[in-house]
Amino acid sequence: MVAPPCAKLRNKGMYVYTDGSHESHGDYDNTIYWCLRTHKSFGPDDDLAQKDLCCDPSRSCYQPI
Repeated sequence: MVAPPCAKLRNKGMYVYTDGSHESHGDYDNTIYWCLRTHKSFGPDDDLAQKDLCCDPSRSCYQPI
């Protein structure tokens, strides 16, 4: 079972698609993510802020929703 994304993970779609109907396009998804803690494309642990990487509770900066 995959954990939910970190509560600090952000992307533009979160602000544009507010009705909740927007779904990811899988392998074709070119969404740019950033971390709310660092305001950059990497988290406090210096690893990339991406949807698939920020669902890992073993990351030191992971914060569940």
